[in-house]
Amino acid sequence: MNTNPTSYPSKFAAFNGIFNVGKTRFKWYNLAENTHDISSEDISHAKTCIENATEHFQDIEDLGFVILHRCGSNYLLLVCTWRSENELWESVYYDGTGKFETWERNNNHIPTYCVWEMGIVYHESRAWKKFLGTDKQENNRQQYLDDFFEGEV
Repeated sequence: MNTNPTSYPSKFAAFNGIFNVGKTRFKWYNLAENTHDISSEDISHAKTCIENATEHFQDIEDLGFVILHRCGSNYLLLVCTWRSENELWESVYYDGTGKFETWERNNNHIPTYCVWEMGIVYHESRAWKKFLGTDKQENNRQQYLDDFFEGEV
């Protein structure tokens, strides 16, 4: 039995700023073995996907985060919002053809987050819990947005 905790390959999360879609503000994370492999063109396609999503994020005053996860030559785009409560809501898009499409998940028992994505989700969960303990004014929202993760996962 291998007891070396680093024997499983790592990926890296890079904070890529705040992405505003109307009233919704997202923290943007790039996730990859090498985050420099995520092109600005691919980021642009992902942002366009979110801006045109059927969820109409532009009409909802919300906070959340996005994980653009490079998986080999493909991408998963995880769009997460808190809906001002203690539940994390998620839309998932997949890009294997050059454009992002909704990942249809019609089964009851489905994958949620991989071990690399969970590193970001863990940080975001703690940051959101801290926000929930405030009076939720604009300065508290900004503090949440300023609390981001970068590093090895």
